[in-house]
Amino acid sequence: MTGDRPVSGAKHTYKRVAESLRKEIESGELAAGSQLPTQFELVERFEVSRATIQRALKELQEAGYVNSEQGRGVFVEEHPGSAADPSVNGTSYRKDSATSGTVDFGKAIEEAFRSDDVTIDAFCLTTQSLNSVILIQMQRIMSGQPAPQSIRVRLLLPSPDASLAIPQRVDEPEDERPLDRLRRLTNMHASGLVNSLKDLRERGYVRDVDITVRSVKITPVHKLYLLNDRRAIFGYYRLMERELGVSGGDTIQIYDVHGIDAKLFNAEGEFFEESRDWFQSVWETIAEDQDSGPFE
Repeated sequence: MTGDRPVSGAKHTYKRVAESLRKEIESGELAAGSQLPTQFELVERFEVSRATIQRALKELQEAGYVNSEQGRGVFVEEHPGSAADPSVNGTSYRKDSATSGTVDFGKAIEEAFRSDDVTIDAFCLTTQSLNSVILIQMQRIMSGQPAPQSIRVRLLLPSPDASLAIPQRVDEPEDERPLDRLRRLTNMHASGLVNSLKDLRERGYVRDVDITVRSVKITPVHKLYLLNDRRAIFGYYRLMERELGVSGGDTIQIYDVHGIDAKLFNAEGEFFEESRDWFQSVWETIAEDQDSGPFE
């Protein structure tokens, strides 16, 4: 093939990979119905990460150039480019979008788990929602349904040492009991999630499982999930005043978040890219490792 020169660049490397492959399809070098090289071969050729190759192939599939067949590979469409935006030329053939309506989180995770290589980056308060939908996928896999080859999860959670703005007692913000409860919940759900994923690997259902937890001294006012390096699920934590039972049978009024049934929105395109870059910037700067912390 032509164009074997390594593709360089930072933010939009995947677009240049997609453009190189698109030109080969349009020139007939990659004929209709032919199979593209494997992801491993493309990684070697372009000297980029597998995630970059996956994003490039996703671009081509959305534009109608290729079709991914699970368990077989990626093939050139019979009429390549039929789904492309006719008003767009050159490398900018993709339609960027912001948010596109509410989404069922369970179905979004189920769709993500259909990929051979699952990646999830999550920024949230306790991981309760994520843990509940991951458990469903775990049960599905253990019942004999197809499993991914690898799962990589990065959790970005509020620091257990931080004095967060929420939750707090209404009449006595210095009261630590609401925060202590949040820390227990975070530890319970995050530990459950970590152990569930490790169990898939230890029982031999998924070959490669990697979970990394970092904490950050930020009060989450939104939840963000980045799925398979191409899709963002985003939602706000709504604040409310409610009653909390404490030891001794007493109750106190606290400001808390309403997160388990928060509306979640699907986002791709530029919104996804900005969300991914934001997550990565926090992950690489002020986030602290929790490898031996309370979430293990």
